[in-house]
Formats: sequence, structure tokens, C-alpha cells
Amino acid sequence: MSRLDGACNILELFLIADSAAQEQRRSRISPWHRNCWPFLLLVATLLLAPLTTLGQLYTGSVTGLVTDSSGAAIPDVKITLVDQGKGYSFTATTDNTGRYLLRSIPPGTYTVTAETANFEKATRENIKVDVSQNISVDLALKLGSVNDTVEVKASDVQLQTEDAVTGQVVNRKFVNDLPLVDRNFTNLAYLAPGVTETNAPGTKNAQGGINFNSNGSRNATSDVLIDGASASNFDQNSGLNNVLYTPSVDSVEEFKVQQANFTAEYGFSAGALINVVTRSGTNKFHGSVYEFFRNSVMDANNWFNNKNSQPIAALK
Repeated sequence: MSRLDGACNILELFLIADSAAQEQRRSRISPWHRNCWPFLLLVATLLLAPLTTLGQLYTGSVTGLVTDSSGAAIPDVKITLVDQGKGYSFTATTDNTGRYLLRSIPPGTYTVTAETANFEKATRENIKVDVSQNISVDLALKLGSVNDTVEVKASDVQLQTEDAVTGQVVNRKFVNDLPLVDRNFTNLAYLAPGVTETNAPGTKNAQGGINFNSNGSRNATSDVLIDGASASNFDQNSGLNNVLYTPSVDSVEEFKVQQANFTAEYGFSAGALINVVTRSGTNKFHGSVYEFFRNSVMDANNWFNNKNSQPIAALK
């Protein structure tokens, strides 16, 4: 027998022994372990699924009906929604009933365009989508060349008829123009109907700016969402919420005080929900400069101090 034949015989004996060892290890593995990969896949799916829905906590939607001059629905119309400040776009196509739906739309001002063959292109500008707002924008197309465009520049009031959520949007104009003595944007929540100061004893200045009653709910039970993430902490001993982080008023774009009929993605709050969206960049360079100035010369003394000839306390 040659050396090559001997080496082959040794290799064959090694492979047989290794195969027997692998079979013995497999026999020790229970059927549950051999078939556990579907279970692990299910667990991984459940863990990753919430990550895809976090962005829906402050975004809205745009839906509508596309018709011709006679009122008949037009299917297969390309719908394009473009952010007027940032330039990015969303697209959809109308179904057989002429309806379209664009989901997960960040707050902003948009232009919507509808185009299809044998019809003039229709465009509507200045479509305002607020925090968690679901609006309807209907479009009517006229027969003609697709190269022709009908533009509607005037923006009418967008009535929210797609859901029954009640609340008040505090936009950037309110945040920027209204005075805030402590620069805490949560003080503007009192602009919402039904939000009143609490009469709970000993908690007037607690809970990080959310210590109010909303439509009869308990005080300090509201939740604050910042770009979809909760910034509140639940105190198990008292049942009250505390705001752990309050962004600078200069970084707040707008927020909505949602008070009733919350949709499925909300549920932590027992009272109102302050849904905040921070400011982001646009395609134009911009910045801001401000001075926060407080001085006692601009304050009025109280009646009792004036009666007792006591001057106002110094504040600089």
C-alpha cells in the first residue's frame, strides 16, 4: 500500500468519526431547540416593529379626491406633495375611486400637484399641515394638455374632518411673539380651551410646567412628546407626571395640545397631550438673534407695597 493510499484511509476514518460525533451532538439537541428559529424571528419582529411607528406620533396625513369637471372620479392620477421650505417630496396614485392618501407627513407647508394624461396639471400651494393633523385636499382636473397647469395659490382653511381628535395648535408665531417670563413654552398650553390653573394645594410650581387641569382631568397628568419621544416621567407614589426635559423656546417650531379622542399611538397620558415639534432647517440660510432682558424698572409694584411705601424688589 502506497503512502497516498494510507493517507486516504486515515482521512476516511477521520471523516467517519467526525460525522458520528456531529450526529451524536445533534441527538442531544431537543426538538424545541432545533425548531426555535421561527420563535426567535417572531420575537425580533415584535421588538423592531415599534421602531417603525415612532415617527407617526407627530406626523399627519393628506388625503383627497381627484375629479374631472363633471365630478367623476379619475383613477391612476399621480399625486406629488412637495415641502415648500425643504424641497423633499411624497408621491401617491389615486385608486379606482379617485382617492389618494399620503401618510407620515411631517408638519410644514406643502404644494400638492395632480397630473395624468389628457388632463391639465392641477397645483395647490400653501397647504399647511400641523402637528398630528389629518387634512383633506380635493383636486379638480380639466381636459387639456398635460403641459398646461392650473395653479391655485390662495390657501383656504383646512378643516380636519378625517378624525375626531380635539385640541389646539400653537404655531411658531405664537411661540415667537408671545412673552414668556421664564421662557418655558409649556406656559402657552393655557391658550387651549379647557386648560386652567390647578387649585391643588402645595403643587403650584411643581411638575415642570404641566401642572394644570385640562377639561376636568387631574392636575399634572399630561404627557409631553418632543419629536415623538416622551419627555415625561411618571411618579408612582403620587400618580403625577414630571417633565424631565424642556427644550429652549427658540428651538420649538409648534406644538399641539391634544385633549380628547386620542388615536391608537397615544395612551400614556391621563390628561392632555402636548405634542411638540422642534425646528429644522430649510433650503434657505437663516438664523436668529435674541436678547432675554428682565429688569425691575419694567415691573409694577403690588398694591400693598405701594400702600406701605415699600419699593419694588430689585431684579436685573
